[in-house]
Amino acid sequence: MTDIIEDKEIIKPQTIRPLDVIGRVPLYVYCSSFKSGRQLGRYGDGGYVSQKGHFSLIYVNEAEVEEKIEQLNALKFVKKVSRGHMKELDLNFSEAFAKTNLEVKEEMGL
Repeated sequence: MTDIIEDKEIIKPQTIRPLDVIGRVPLYVYCSSFKSGRQLGRYGDGGYVSQKGHFSLIYVNEAEVEEKIEQLNALKFVKKVSRGHMKELDLNFSEAFAKTNLEVKEEMGL
């Protein structure tokens, strides 16, 4: 690239940093009341708050999961904290559908 001259100053082109995607883990936090769930924004990014079910979904960095679970369990209004299992599931649904389709055909004798 060539240098750009603006107002008698040479501006060097900057290198573009690659975008690093940080792993995020959902945590389901069950609270004793709906109002106390508002304080959970300090511990992670809020995703969903259920007024009727008294739980909140927050997202935290993958490296900080164990630390955040301990901090949340120490709070008075938190009943239970459970981890989301989306990364453990097989998300390739086309292969799963093909396998179940073959199993059904074998059972029917086709």
